[in-house]
Amino acid sequence: MKKTSLLVLLAALAAVPARSEEITWEQCVREALANNPSLSARRLAIEQNRHTYLSGYNAFMPNISLSHSVSRSGGDGSAASTSWRAGVSASETLFSLKTFSSIRSSKLNYEKAEADYRAESASLRLELYSAFVNLLFAQERLAAQEKVTELRGQNARLIKLKYESGMESRGNMLHADALHEVAMADTAKARRSLETARRDLLSAMGTSSYRPLTVRGELSSPEYELDTRDLRALIEASPRIVSQRKSLGAQEERLLSAKYDAAPSLSASQSMSWSGPYEFPDRRSWSLGLSLSVPIFSNGPTYYVHNTASARAALKAAEEGLRGAVLDLEKNILGYYDEFLNAVQTAAAHVKILEASEERYKESQIKYMAGKMSFLDLETIEQNLVSARLNQLEYLKNANTRKLAVENLLGVGLGN
Repeated sequence: MKKTSLLVLLAALAAVPARSEEITWEQCVREALANNPSLSARRLAIEQNRHTYLSGYNAFMPNISLSHSVSRSGGDGSAASTSWRAGVSASETLFSLKTFSSIRSSKLNYEKAEADYRAESASLRLELYSAFVNLLFAQERLAAQEKVTELRGQNARLIKLKYESGMESRGNMLHADALHEVAMADTAKARRSLETARRDLLSAMGTSSYRPLTVRGELSSPEYELDTRDLRALIEASPRIVSQRKSLGAQEERLLSAKYDAAPSLSASQSMSWSGPYEFPDRRSWSLGLSLSVPIFSNGPTYYVHNTASARAALKAAEEGLRGAVLDLEKNILGYYDEFLNAVQTAAAHVKILEASEERYKESQIKYMAGKMSFLDLETIEQNLVSARLNQLEYLKNANTRKLAVENLLGVGLGN
């Protein structure tokens, strides 16, 4: 008996839906900044390139080494002897154009990593906010679909009563009941879409474990104004274009580095050592030196010509790529902004259509009950109301996603 009661209790608990956690946009951003793996990888790439850049300056710092050795030697006709040696030596690059170019390239890679992080942050904001809006849309759509189901359930019951009283046809009764069944199926689909939208939002936040979420907000028409007269300045500040310019700078440095293959380099060296038969010898010697190196066909007789030609062609390709990226970005920004304006105007215009559809449906119910309207006319007006409600949600969603697309192209990231 106790076992049966326990099973019944567990089944009852399992049937109770988990309570949804309400979350705001700001909470989504904080969780994504802390957990998203793509953004974390970009952040670590900045750290890596920063250390690579700073370590490059060591090429112009002295390389110092200490040595302490002992050896024992002998041979036929000579007694074995022990020799100790201790020393300190240093070498330093005084002048090398190729090394300077390598440091500048490292700095450009570091700055490009920062721009790539900003671009990744903008992409993550696009993904995260799209998931946030989709979940908000799914919540609103489910609520609207539940109202449709309730409305069609009422109509089905009403028409059944009229059929039973001999005031309506059997075909209309069956059709109204079928519409109610379709509405219930659409409501079930809306619930499944809600679960999918929840999982998408959790994935964008970098959370692997599922938990029921409800986003707090209102699906409304956004306000946004873009000054297209100053668009070039906005494009130049976009992280995608900044990253392209840093890549172009790296190609310029590669060409300079190829030219520096024929440039001389100057280095200095100095050392001091002590030698003798004891562990701490006292015979001292020293040396100082300067070395000028001038490479002549160091990598082959045609290497310099072909290497510089290759770097020059890569630079030209990077210049054309940057020019194309600027043109494409300008076109896409203007295109998405026009689509945003269209979506906002469409959503605003259909507010009155929705209000009119709701009023017409109320009036048609009264007329139908009074026998002044046919069932087919009532169904048409009802369908218009259902479509107006669902379409308005789509229009508001489109307006928000188009605004987000423009901001993504401009490089607006998380936390902006």
